[in-house]
Amino acid sequence: TSGGNLSCMQIAFRPWTCDKYQPQNLKQSIDTFVSSVITYALRHNITTLAFPSIGCGQRGYDPKLIAEYMIDEAYRQLKSSVHPQLIISFVLLPGQQSIYDAFSDRLNAIKIIEDKPTSISFDKQTVKIKLIGLNKNELIECQNKIKQLARSYSLKLHLTDKIDMADWSQDIIQKYYNYCLQKRVIPTIDIQNCILDLIGPKDAVSDTEKYFFQLTAEILRNARIQIISHGFVWSVEISSGTWEQYSYKINQQIEDAHMKKLSHIEFLNEKSERCRVVFSSMEEHYGTRKRKVCRQRIDSSLPNYWDLSSVNFKRIALSNSSKEYKDVLDRFESTMKGSYLTIVKIERIQNERWYKQYAAHRDEFIQKYTSSSEKLLFHGCRSTSAYKIVQECFNRAFAGVNGVSYGQGVYFHEHAKYSHGYTDGSSERTMFLARVLIGRTCIGNSSMKVPPEGFDTTTNGGHIFVIYHDAGAYGEYLITYR
Repeated sequence: TSGGNLSCMQIAFRPWTCDKYQPQNLKQSIDTFVSSVITYALRHNITTLAFPSIGCGQRGYDPKLIAEYMIDEAYRQLKSSVHPQLIISFVLLPGQQSIYDAFSDRLNAIKIIEDKPTSISFDKQTVKIKLIGLNKNELIECQNKIKQLARSYSLKLHLTDKIDMADWSQDIIQKYYNYCLQKRVIPTIDIQNCILDLIGPKDAVSDTEKYFFQLTAEILRNARIQIISHGFVWSVEISSGTWEQYSYKINQQIEDAHMKKLSHIEFLNEKSERCRVVFSSMEEHYGTRKRKVCRQRIDSSLPNYWDLSSVNFKRIALSNSSKEYKDVLDRFESTMKGSYLTIVKIERIQNERWYKQYAAHRDEFIQKYTSSSEKLLFHGCRSTSAYKIVQECFNRAFAGVNGVSYGQGVYFHEHAKYSHGYTDGSSERTMFLARVLIGRTCIGNSSMKVPPEGFDTTTNGGHIFVIYHDAGAYGEYLITYR
């Protein structure tokens, strides 16, 4: 029939029925309904088509299921159709927020699948080796040696849960793919399931794995730069008094909307919840849940690799696949390999007040000596002491607990194995990798409460250094191990 007073040319009536007590037939009935309407439209050269959200009213079907079945079937029909100009819309009534969210989420999921390939594989080549000889046993032995040699020089690496790939653009995917080709590594990149398989020579596979983490870090760094350029960070109150910063990507979306003076912004969070931030009330809405959000100015004086935070103190457990984690571990293992069982965790200590005090002291060193003479040194201690240190700093009030041979200050060592001797004998030991300002140093002795005039620290003349200023060191990493 004609559209009448509605803003459309025609209204097509198509029956749709589904027994509520037989939900297993829901998908099939919707598929039939959607396909019949699209077939009608194509047959009559209709270029635009609008569907209502069937089944979400008195029938009470789950809007997520209805959205999934209707959109997926429409998508399938469009993919297989030879009609290039058919545009399909879904019309929802005012006040149907939950239904709108369900349809919007499903459309976004379809868009992600459409925009990104599910996987990229390497074009494999087979090399055939023909063995000729008179003795069958010798040929078999030679064949086995070739196989053994090939296995010894090759490596297959299977990486899972690489959710960072979900943010890779097509250019980044192609860049990584080309790098693998140059290294003669066979990559299989499964974007949808966040899986990466690498097969090739051992050293080349190791290089391509490192490059993967390098690209991921580059994407995160660029996202962070975007946030810093705006100068603000957004956080949500997940429980009373406990705030959690939004991801870099969501932060940028919220800040952009705020700068454009929009009333609200909608986004999918890490739990695939479609949330809405309402700027007038500074709240995040998801269904009936409401949480406070806050916007804080970023302090550019802090290290650019720190996680953005709305609190003064934070302990960040590093991913064991990150370059930062591996750098700390390599320094620790340079003297500790074989002397411990396992690493429990490596944490980055983000104590803003302590770091700013240290940075101010470092700037004084640079003005005085033209360089900070900063060293990365180890400090072993009891677990109870470690908890106090991360909250405050290395306190000289405890000087003398483990000896004062080279001065009555806080002791650090270049080798982790030496500092290991000052950890407690409990099941889990703790050791800091700290930034320490050395400046001018001299040989110390047990009577020194401060370094001699003109000097900043004391030493044993080798690998031990003693500081006398609370801001003279910053415990950047805490290594917990067994």
